[in-house]
Amino acid sequence: MLDITLLIKDGTSFTKEKNVFHFFTDEAERPKWSTALDNYYTKNSRHLQMKRMYKIHCENVKSDSQMAKYFQYITERGGITVDLASGPSGYFAPVFDFMENESIFIATDASKAIVNAHQKANVDKRFCIFDVDLDKGLPFKDESIDAFCGNLLDNVDNYRGLLAELARSLKPEGRFVVIEQFYEMGSQTYDYLRERNAVYYSLENFIAVCKEFGLTCKGSSIRKEIVGKISEGDLLPIGENDKCLEMILYFEKVV
Repeated sequence: MLDITLLIKDGTSFTKEKNVFHFFTDEAERPKWSTALDNYYTKNSRHLQMKRMYKIHCENVKSDSQMAKYFQYITERGGITVDLASGPSGYFAPVFDFMENESIFIATDASKAIVNAHQKANVDKRFCIFDVDLDKGLPFKDESIDAFCGNLLDNVDNYRGLLAELARSLKPEGRFVVIEQFYEMGSQTYDYLRERNAVYYSLENFIAVCKEFGLTCKGSSIRKEIVGKISEGDLLPIGENDKCLEMILYFEKVV
């Protein structure tokens, strides 16, 4: 099994606790959103039922050909796969049924509660967690990662910067697959995102930005259509009845 430390950029500070690599040298460095989220879980006695979520996703993928393709795409070449902004959903759990025995899967997040929940729930020897702030770059060496994946990365503040870092870290012909939401042209949300030059204000813009960094789109599929907010308190959509398409996009690093 590969020594994970060999993937980390020279001069990067970190500590290791079992299968978790911590990249915060000071707790004050954590982003405000992660501290607020951790406080929410504590205040409301919210328990992240990660094992249950893993089980649900592993069962669902058996009848979900789109997600099966998602996991096949990032694992069929073997090596190192990194999930970006993994969050509490546990959506990536089926990946271990697709991976080779010598492959490694790295989850990333900056919430201590989420990191701890994944550590307790997943004892697979091919799994590790990077406790890291994605808005401050990726801690990987150049061309060290075989594949990246992500599920709704629009909560990352520096999306463009993350894509640049992803491309830097990917090996030649490395892969990237992402689930993202795109609002229809003319909607309030589309105009809101375009005015702010958000990477994902449109499918065309997202693909164009990826291309800037040498990531070529190899295909896409529509996962579902969503009207209105998914959860109460969400910022988007701006318009109450704004519609978006949730899509899966497949990229490859072309050199």
